[in-house]
Parts: sequence; C-alpha cells; structure tokens
Amino acid sequence: MAREFTEAEAARHNDLVQRGWSLAERHLQFNEGGRGRPGWFVRSRLNRAIRYYEEALRINPEGWSSMWALGKIYQRLGQHRIALVWFRRAFELNADQPDVAREAGLSALDCGEVQLAVDLCTTAKILRPEDPGLRANLALAYMMSGDDTSAIECAQRAVAMCPEDEVSKSVLRLVNAVANGSRNRPRALVDIKSR
Repeated sequence: MAREFTEAEAARHNDLVQRGWSLAERHLQFNEGGRGRPGWFVRSRLNRAIRYYEEALRINPEGWSSMWALGKIYQRLGQHRIALVWFRRAFELNADQPDVAREAGLSALDCGEVQLAVDLCTTAKILRPEDPGLRANLALAYMMSGDDTSAIECAQRAVAMCPEDEVSKSVLRLVNAVANGSRNRPRALVDIKSR
C-alpha cells in the first residue's frame, strides 16, 4: 500500500523530479538517439540528475517514473546493466506502461539478456499493438534468440504497418541477413550498432 505524503514531502519530491528532468532531458536518447559518447559537461549534468532522482526515490520509493528516468540516464551514460536494473524495477511497479516495457526490453538487448528481452518486447507489443517500432524491437529480440521465423514475421509486419519507417525496414534487412547466413547473429545491441 502506498503511503500518504505530507504537502512538504510532495512538493520536495516534485521539485527534485523537475530538477532532475531539466538537467537530463535534452541529453537522453529517445527513439534512435545515439548522440555519441557524452562529454564531461553532459556526464556532469546527468550525474547531478541521478542524485536528484535518487533523493526523490527516498521520499517515494515506488516512484516508477523516477526509476524509468534513472534507466534512461544510465542508458545514455553507457551503463547498460544499471539501466536494466532501473527499467526492470519500473516495470515491476508499472507493467501496464508500454514505454517502460519497451525501454526494459531494449536494455535487456543491450545487456545480451535475450530471453528477458523477448518477454519484455512481447509485453510492450501486446500493450501497444499498433506501434510498428515495438514490433521491430520484438523482431530484434527474436532474431537474437535464434527464432528467425518469428523475427522475419514480426519485422515484415512492422514494415507493412508503416512502409516509410526506415528503422523497421533496416530491422527487416538485418533479420533476413542473419536468417540467410550472410550476417553473424548478434548477441547484444552493441553488435548491431558497431557495424
């Protein structure tokens, strides 16, 4: 059961979350992010944001949105295992939010935890079946797990849903290349991003 917060606690919590978000937001990876390695200034801002979110979680330990934000920050810092911990905690508290399931699934792929990624990406797709990007993510998870048939079907469906989406088309090319043996099967997302 969630506890009641005093007015002062609620105000402090909201202030901490706002401060953290204002420091981190413009430096985070959304969609296909990938803005290169963060420099000293960005890392400094993100580390300050981490402290704000951690303090907010001391006030509200069930603050799944703060956990999600911490996952995004650690993801941007390249600390994928820590990001996965935060995304999974957020997912445990809010398993009905497709964005949480998506980020947890991608983070699991970053860490090479393929079966976990399949489970999380499947959940995200079920929660938002009209999103071709979530199907493309699931196709990647299937491909990495060795289920090429499901990967191809999922990627084809993503492209059919949004033919102009370059990411889905790229995923379909990748899963076809892995299935026909012209490309090695990646074990983690970094194996895809590094090519």
